[in-house]
Amino acid sequence: RQRQHELAPNVKGRPSQDKEWVALREWCTAQGMPKSKLTLAYFPDTFRGMMATRNIEADEEMIRVPEHMLMTASKVRREVLARASDNGLVQSSAWRLSEHQALVYWTYDQRSKLGLSVWDTYVNTLPRDFSSVPLYVLSGTEPASSLSVNTDAEKWVAEHLPHSVLLKVTEQQERLFNDWTCTCEVLTKFNIESPVDWRRYVWAWLVVNTRCIHLGRHTTGNQQSAISSQPSSAVFQPISDRDSMALAPMLDLLNHNCQARVSTYFDTGRRQFVIKTLRRYCKGEEAFISYGPHDNGFMLAEYGFALAENPHCALELDCKVEMWISTVKANLNTRRARATIKSTDVDALVDVLKQHGLWGDFTLFSGSAELPYRLQAAMYLVFAAMKPGAGIKGVISQWERWQRGENTSVSEEVDLAVKNWVSRTCSEVAEHSSKLLDNIQAKQNDDARGSECLDPFLVHCIRLIWTTINKIAIESTSL
Repeated sequence: RQRQHELAPNVKGRPSQDKEWVALREWCTAQGMPKSKLTLAYFPDTFRGMMATRNIEADEEMIRVPEHMLMTASKVRREVLARASDNGLVQSSAWRLSEHQALVYWTYDQRSKLGLSVWDTYVNTLPRDFSSVPLYVLSGTEPASSLSVNTDAEKWVAEHLPHSVLLKVTEQQERLFNDWTCTCEVLTKFNIESPVDWRRYVWAWLVVNTRCIHLGRHTTGNQQSAISSQPSSAVFQPISDRDSMALAPMLDLLNHNCQARVSTYFDTGRRQFVIKTLRRYCKGEEAFISYGPHDNGFMLAEYGFALAENPHCALELDCKVEMWISTVKANLNTRRARATIKSTDVDALVDVLKQHGLWGDFTLFSGSAELPYRLQAAMYLVFAAMKPGAGIKGVISQWERWQRGENTSVSEEVDLAVKNWVSRTCSEVAEHSSKLLDNIQAKQNDDARGSECLDPFLVHCIRLIWTTINKIAIESTSL
């Protein structure tokens, strides 16, 4: 008993009595889902998640979901083809929706006919909105391939997101609009009503993007695979050779934790998908899965949250490096630089880095004692080529020997130039992030936001990201 007391968590959840949860639990039981040691509960840090009702030992199953309760694209396809047959149209070859597009359409359609579907209980438990996800805020009120930055709230979010996160959200908007367009075209061919409500479609798109599980290959019931993330995990495929993702009731209530360790498999005998924990959970403790080793920028863009303690946070300098390269080329074109290389030679250097797989992903991590290898490699190559009298071929040849470990020496001049660039760049980032943090603090202190009030949690997450960026930038000025 003393040992169990020592292992017991300090924070325990408060079991949920929400009518939606009670209805979901009863619905799952009626659908044949086996009982588990998990229940929905409220926690001080994660708000709502799955709590252990009894001790769950390491290597013990946490939850089982029957095959018929996993919604996949192949099921959506069969449903649409059946409806097309009723309309006198059977054109299976016209089905051109991706898995993501199909599941988004299904989610949209289910929301449109609440009260008429067997899935109503599950749909009622889905989030009403995604106000802490940047895409939800910036996707606008009408279909468009570009972000909406018209309202004060939209402008504030776009101006305060880190550049790398804003780029990711921009790419999401393009995919969102493409999915909408493609879905409308395909459904028209089947004489089925296409989505008409853009905001509802955005909601459905984010339901799938934030809550689906990703499937892998077929396996026997006793084979397992450890997974470290929800969206890229090896969840075994029980439905169809065409399926690689699914919406799964109950599973999408498990929150993320960087330290979570689970394995999954599909029990072919009982036709059930299983999640097993590889660590112990005490009664009252929240049970987790891991969405993967991602930084807070990725987490905010994809899932709408950020972690106060995230070991995977980093300062990304890709944008800074690209801007610097552009400046170098501009200076060469105007002949303000004394180097003997041309702007086209700089492009050739970038190509060399790409060929070696060393272009991009220039990141600095908290607590690093030296520059990351990728950043060193890029900087050493370009700065060496900028030295007066340097020949481009000779520089590349010498760099490749250094890269292979055949020549470990780098001139003090180049090494100093690289360190000065990093120190100067990190100082600029630290100054910029400090100003943004002041603005964010002012936003949080402002209680009069009117009708365009932002979700305070979104503002909080943006502040967490910039706080981490500021911390890493300050640390890295002395690398």
